Amino acid sequence: MKFRFVKRLSEPIKSRLKFELAKRYRTALGMFGNVCFIGVTGSCGKTTTKELIATILANEGRVRKSNQLINTTHYVTKTILTVYPWHRFCVSEVSAPSPGIMEKSAKLFQPRIGVVSHIGQDHYSNYRKLELTSAEKGKLVEALPVSGVAVLNADDPYVYAMHQRTEAQVITYGLSADAMVHGEKVSCAWPKPMSLDVCYAEKRLHVQTQLLGEHWAYVVLAALATGIAVGVSLERAVQAVKTFEPVHGRMKPHKSPDGVTFICDDWKAPLWTIPASLNFMRTAKAERKIVVIGSISDTPKSFYDRYRAVIRQALDAVDKIIFVGDHARSALKARPHPEDDRIVAFDTLYHANSFLSNYLKAGDLVLLKGSQPSDHLQRIVLSQTNDIACWREKCRKFRFCSDCRHQHTPFVPNDKVQVS
Repeated sequence: MKFRFVKRLSEPIKSRLKFELAKRYRTALGMFGNVCFIGVTGSCGKTTTKELIATILANEGRVRKSNQLINTTHYVTKTILTVYPWHRFCVSEVSAPSPGIMEKSAKLFQPRIGVVSHIGQDHYSNYRKLELTSAEKGKLVEALPVSGVAVLNADDPYVYAMHQRTEAQVITYGLSADAMVHGEKVSCAWPKPMSLDVCYAEKRLHVQTQLLGEHWAYVVLAALATGIAVGVSLERAVQAVKTFEPVHGRMKPHKSPDGVTFICDDWKAPLWTIPASLNFMRTAKAERKIVVIGSISDTPKSFYDRYRAVIRQALDAVDKIIFVGDHARSALKARPHPEDDRIVAFDTLYHANSFLSNYLKAGDLVLLKGSQPSDHLQRIVLSQTNDIACWREKCRKFRFCSDCRHQHTPFVPNDKVQVS
């Protein structure tokens, strides 16, 4: 107890010291180094955009990227302290979970290139309005020097408006013809991954990706635009994109020994992002299509209304909808018809997995959509190879179960009455 008390007192001091050290070190890198700092923000797609940019730039020089699952000022500090003068690029996510954080992070990071994806309702409880979210995330663009570059989504009016908040060069991307780097003929129909044509400066190239879902077109275009901003030819950037694999927890496929394919989109599940995942299932070709829905966040809607909205969107996309969690009963109440057995629900993931173990068969395509800290839906995939023993219900660890040291520690929840 005494050790924990001392640790709680010392952590803020250590954090402040690291921040001041990173601040001075970043200034020194600017004076004596030649590192190009690239900051990525937005309400979705930050991690995949960052990883894809790093993949494109890896052929141009040494790249340091943020590796943390969290990207607040504390972790931006840690990223800066891992950069050395011989690195050519540093790519980091810069988030704004609450007002005031972005300005502090941006001033510390001092980006030369700022990339903004979309403005959505993430962290709804802290912002309420998209205008407030945009105002906060736009501070990354405001932090750019005159010699810098803002890479902005031309199809999102909140993002595009940020060009008025900087004197830096602006490169726009999107699916509209007005975007400087624009995409056409976007296509994705499982088992085929997403592909598109990219157009820039009278060039048109076909891009075959390994990403799943048409919504990743914006991420690809943002990464290509960033490559162009630092002088990478479009041809070289497109070749790098072809080698890029989906990021863990962001529409990443896993095939079980029994021939069932799981699509894990289980890092977070704001209500406004669910249609994109379901659209992937709608166009997919599979024997049966199943979606497992965990916690739905970032909305003022009641649980009943959240589940009703998902059911409406999912009924024409999949054959089975499985809800899991403490509020699963609300999903059953939201069924259009009380006897509709396409919609089932369970109090615990343990019971949902028991159902799936008997229900799934070879050729099935299963989308897992939820929030990692709340749901741990990855356990369903791990159970296919008996690689999980922990079914703890209230675990709030901010990591994937495959990276947890308690993964093989047996824990079965109390036998609740399952919902059906």
